Amino acid sequence: DMCRMLGADSFAAVRGNELFVAGRSPRHDDIRAVADHVIDLGRALPFSTDRLSEQLPAATGFQDLASGVLAVTMSTDEPTILIWFRAEQIEVMNWAGNPHKDLGVDPRIPLTPRASFESWSEAVRGRSVPWTLFEIEAAGRLKRTMFDARQNRRLFEVNRELTATIADNESLLLQKDYLIKEVHHRVQNSLQLVSAFLGLQARAVGDDVLTAHLAEAQRRLSAVAMVHRRLHSDEHVQAVDLARYIGDLCAEIRSTMDQSWGGQIQLELAPILISTDRAVSLGLILTELVINANKYAYAGGSGPITIALEHHRNRFRLIVADRGRGKGNAGTGFGSRMLMSMVARLSGTIEEADNDPGLRVTIGAPINDDPPHA
Repeated sequence: DMCRMLGADSFAAVRGNELFVAGRSPRHDDIRAVADHVIDLGRALPFSTDRLSEQLPAATGFQDLASGVLAVTMSTDEPTILIWFRAEQIEVMNWAGNPHKDLGVDPRIPLTPRASFESWSEAVRGRSVPWTLFEIEAAGRLKRTMFDARQNRRLFEVNRELTATIADNESLLLQKDYLIKEVHHRVQNSLQLVSAFLGLQARAVGDDVLTAHLAEAQRRLSAVAMVHRRLHSDEHVQAVDLARYIGDLCAEIRSTMDQSWGGQIQLELAPILISTDRAVSLGLILTELVINANKYAYAGGSGPITIALEHHRNRFRLIVADRGRGKGNAGTGFGSRMLMSMVARLSGTIEEADNDPGLRVTIGAPINDDPPHA
């Protein structure tokens, strides 16, 4: 088909060490010699000649099979040369006299026209039927079509490989999500188990002071468990909605307190997105402040507590205010030490003021982690 398409006697395709031949063509080594000759000549436009041996003297040895050549070069990663050959077509030329014959002229014999223009014929070799403009343009169109088809095939292969890679990545992500959820689930179960043990121990110890300490530890553990529930339920595990987190945490703290606390905790919360690590610290701080209000402001009883969250540029303020007995002596127990440690971890500040009556505690800190200092 490649031969009939352009009226050629044979066809060859050369790409690196690969060689494809159709029809009665020159030897493989001769084809490669032709390919080396036309590789650059046929890059931009098709190369054509009906007298190959005049441009490539070595072609004289196979001019009977390849006097005419039409070639195009496909500029791929490794150039592909398409070559059409036309066999030699011997043409007989008739002359009125042999131009190569030297006539001996005798000055004594007069020159006659019959002797000087004696009929003579010559066979012209090394030429083929010339390539037409249509055939040359057809070779150029075929080159572009084959190049586009090759590019489309490569694009299809790339898309197929990319699709397979994406599918593999999605599978790995699903496995990762499953493992993360499994870890959070196990951590949550462990926290609930420890909290249950603390509750059982608090009820069985028979000592009011120790029972109160165990209850405080249970509330602190609930603050940590709350973040893990948020990580398990939210799509974005790197950050949490601080207002939502504080609201859920307060609801859980209230559920562990006496029923008389129902409706006593008022919330005024601005939406702030914060990292989970900072949310854990802030949750422990809030839990400690509510425990202190329950323990000191109302002497173990219930009373109004207002919790506010404010957004000021790149900082937040957490305000916990009660209307109890006001500020007492500075605490030196575990709760106070933990509170100061959590505030320092946030690179924040803590201020205590008279709420007239009661105590107003304000925690201020950056929303994001501070960049490391040089």
